[in-house]
Amino acid sequence: MTRSATCLLVVLLALSTPGWTGPGRVLSKTPIPVDQPFGLTPFGGGLLVSDRATGTALPFDPATRAFGTALTLPCRHPWGIAADGDALWVYDPEAGKMLHFLPETGRVDRILADVEAEVRGLAWDGSALWAAEGKRFMKMDPADGTEIQSFEGPGLDTSGVAWDGRYLWLADRRGDRLAVAAPDGTLFAVLPSPGPYPAGLARMGDSLWVVDFEQRALYELDISLSPRPYTLGAPHRRAVTFTQTLENLGPSGEVEARLYACLGEDGPHQKLLRPITIVQAGTERVTDAWGQPFARLTGTLPAGGELTLSYRAEVETRDLQWFILPEWVGPLGAIPAEVRSRYLVDGDKLKIGDPVVRDLVRKVVGSETNPFWIAFKIHRYLHMNMPYVRTGGWNAAPTVLERGNGSCSEFTFAFLALARAAGLPARYEAGVVVRHDDGSIDDVYHRWAEVYLPPFGWVPADPSRGKPATAMEVASSFGSLSHRFFITTHSGGGSPILGWTYNYRSLYEFTGRARVEERTEAKWEPLAE
Repeated sequence: MTRSATCLLVVLLALSTPGWTGPGRVLSKTPIPVDQPFGLTPFGGGLLVSDRATGTALPFDPATRAFGTALTLPCRHPWGIAADGDALWVYDPEAGKMLHFLPETGRVDRILADVEAEVRGLAWDGSALWAAEGKRFMKMDPADGTEIQSFEGPGLDTSGVAWDGRYLWLADRRGDRLAVAAPDGTLFAVLPSPGPYPAGLARMGDSLWVVDFEQRALYELDISLSPRPYTLGAPHRRAVTFTQTLENLGPSGEVEARLYACLGEDGPHQKLLRPITIVQAGTERVTDAWGQPFARLTGTLPAGGELTLSYRAEVETRDLQWFILPEWVGPLGAIPAEVRSRYLVDGDKLKIGDPVVRDLVRKVVGSETNPFWIAFKIHRYLHMNMPYVRTGGWNAAPTVLERGNGSCSEFTFAFLALARAAGLPARYEAGVVVRHDDGSIDDVYHRWAEVYLPPFGWVPADPSRGKPATAMEVASSFGSLSHRFFITTHSGGGSPILGWTYNYRSLYEFTGRARVEERTEAKWEPLAE
């Protein structure tokens, strides 16, 4: 199977998930009766699809799903087309020129000869042209075709662009993804493409229309507000055995130990295929103040003795990607009072009153009040300005921010501190990770942040990939979970049981002298289909 076919299969599995109603759901698929459909633009109350093979454009009526009579364009092999009212902008790749075309008269009344890009997608925002080219997209001067601003695109081949009056929609051909950008070029949301070669985009109301060049089809996607605004990937079924051991190397034989292991639960991203099995007899189930469930085992370790707590979980996990437009998010005041009271408090790993934290919040967040943009600006800042460095320490947020690098836990502390200082409730989430192969060992684990976005609730944000992050990495890591994660932990921090750690915790006391060592690992294995 080819890479494109594999990606398409994954997308189709996601879109066919029973009961799935999130953004990006395919509402219709219409075959396009041309050989090389590429550009797409709203025009005349409907849509216009260009055919690169014949230099024509076909009107399409979304209400009837019917195509009209082909319109001859003023060049043989057009790439991008965009309507600016009753006229069309058409890019002629053979001449390297932008043509302003009047369909009613068939006349080209303006020619831009100084175009600085090989334009694939094209859009009109009411005063300027937007063009997609390779790794970037750009704003162009309609007076002469020169570049006004250029931005990093969603992938190696940005094959389409559309303007909806507020946002830019972009197609990443090689990544089989669609992205949304603010007018300042910031990519902030991602959807899977319905086909392997998205080549033209147009938004009309709550529908996003996508031309697929390879399939010669026109897709209509639902992008209306949904109570579950996320997409799910194909299911992956695996078993994980987590083992935690304390060994008393002596000489004291009076080591009293308590072992705690966090127990994962069902969620949108993961499902337990059967109840978690605790291996050791005498293990208790307890819950902390954050609602986190644990297995607890207590015992006395003689010199040379061990205490082991382990569990086995059989889980189904999926890639998850939230898709949220900022205007869907309610104000900070819409966040429930209980959430604000619990998840805006300070902690010894946060120190939200520290001048380093306060000054950086003013710099990064400024006067922003939309919870989505507060969270995303913090997420983007950490991504673009702090490299990932696993030093082994878990320093508090001000130290991490001053140092300018950190581990995943330190990135998480920094994110939580900045978010809470900005008035946005935040907590952390963590788990064990499939390390490449389904049969693998994880002894490093991973932690990331969550923010509360009303009315949707807790949304993940993982800022720890570090610079030099791409614009698409920043966008796709906001609101995403990998199928490689089995989530074990949700916490606001400072738990009497867990403290500021995750996955597990070991506590022990002894009389005299003793050296105690701890070992943990998560062993993964694939499950038979």
